[in-house]
Amino acid sequence: MKNIVVFGAAGRTGKYLVEYALLAGHKVTAFDRHAANEHTPTHENYTHIAGDVYNQEQVDKAIEGKDVVISAIGTNQIEGPAVNLMSDGMKAFTAAMKKHNVKRVLAVGGLAVLQLNQTTQLIDKPDYPAEYKNVGTGHNKVYHVFLETDLDWTFVCCPNIMDAPRGGKYNINKDYPAEGLFEISTGNLADFILKEMEENKFLKTRVGIANAPA
Repeated sequence: MKNIVVFGAAGRTGKYLVEYALLAGHKVTAFDRHAANEHTPTHENYTHIAGDVYNQEQVDKAIEGKDVVISAIGTNQIEGPAVNLMSDGMKAFTAAMKKHNVKRVLAVGGLAVLQLNQTTQLIDKPDYPAEYKNVGTGHNKVYHVFLETDLDWTFVCCPNIMDAPRGGKYNINKDYPAEGLFEISTGNLADFILKEMEENKFLKTRVGIANAPA
């Protein structure tokens, strides 16, 4: 059993991370901005924290004593400074991890962070869609936060994320986009993150993921 904190637990991927982690017998602390309500799980291994990732004291308390940190935080605002939430949050998480001697962290990011080839990231492609450049840059900042740490990190970089439970096959690929559809379901994404949390096959690296064709 792992003692896990999930940031962004109320989001599309976060809710499956919490659900599947509890089903697997882990102890889960869910950290998000929302107060507990009728949809909040009731489980002996579940704790809910309504907090703000910009509040370092709250983040410190959430991470203290944990084995694993998982970040599923994101933003629907792909323009402007809102995309910095992901890297600002990760800076807070990694600072707390260092303070409390927690080594393992996994996070959800975007496809732009992966490699086009050995020397070029996808975000630097000449024809990379301009409307997604800002949010891609936001995800890339998270990657650079990881590169400046000695943590055991895994950055799962996704194509279009569709809200659906786990099911069917999905493919993964180290540092490059995975073969398959230009999509990943939130359930499959959560399934992989929890498997990787146990197996530690992709330490200190990015991972591409995609649903496989039916």
